[in-house]
Amino acid sequence: MFFIYFSCAFVASIIVYIDSEKQRMPRWWSAIVFFAPVTIPYYIVKTRRKKSLIPLTAFLVIVILVGVGESVLYHRVKDRIIYSSYSPKAREILRFTEDLKYSVQKLNNLALQLDDMSRVDSSPEKIYEVLAFVKAMQSLMEDNQRAVKKFMLVVNDYRNLLIEENFNWLLKIEEYYNEPVVVKYLRTLAAYLDTFSSLLEYTGEHFQEITAGDSVYIKNYDGYYMNYLRALESHSRIDVNRMQFQHNFLVHAPELEPYLPIILQKRFVNIWKRK
Repeated sequence: MFFIYFSCAFVASIIVYIDSEKQRMPRWWSAIVFFAPVTIPYYIVKTRRKKSLIPLTAFLVIVILVGVGESVLYHRVKDRIIYSSYSPKAREILRFTEDLKYSVQKLNNLALQLDDMSRVDSSPEKIYEVLAFVKAMQSLMEDNQRAVKKFMLVVNDYRNLLIEENFNWLLKIEEYYNEPVVVKYLRTLAAYLDTFSSLLEYTGEHFQEITAGDSVYIKNYDGYYMNYLRALESHSRIDVNRMQFQHNFLVHAPELEPYLPIILQKRFVNIWKRK
């Protein structure tokens, strides 16, 4: 850390040393600037007086750029700094928790986007656009389910070791993903995507017959639609319970918040309708 800071302070001290020669200022100003760059504005005002506006503006811009640069560097290395104090097994489990966290968060965000796309226009093109989106979510859902299973296996293999190393708090993350309401949430989300996919596929394939009012296709469509509604209502209900559980869970274990998916407050409110 502070690579940019010290580099800039060193360059500034050299500039001040050269400038102090021209301005007939003490050379030790360069040392002061190196160890305390905050004194640069005072030096500028003292040597430039009425012409100090432009140098002061340049100094402010450089300070901002250095702050942004240090922030970027910190976020790049902070995980390595935090993980360096953990055992290899603990670091492995933490990586799994990060993967699960971002996987579930991505699913949640995509679900909100799907919620906004649910009010589709009566055109096969729009229906197939939503269908492609649902298919992508289903693929991510399958990856997430595999990741959860793998995480459980890894934690089970290292359980005794983690207890010995006082990483019991990592086992609480396993408790979260093992909680029935969280398991049901992922299960009902998968069911919701399956029924929505089937509804969209049938509607797209038989769009002309449905819009023409053919009784056979309308009846089949109604069956797909009712399955979709039941899955949506079930998932929305479980989602509310899951968010309440996670809120209570973090009240008792606030240290786990960085390792769990962000709680999204928006609910499923839009129902897909054939217009």
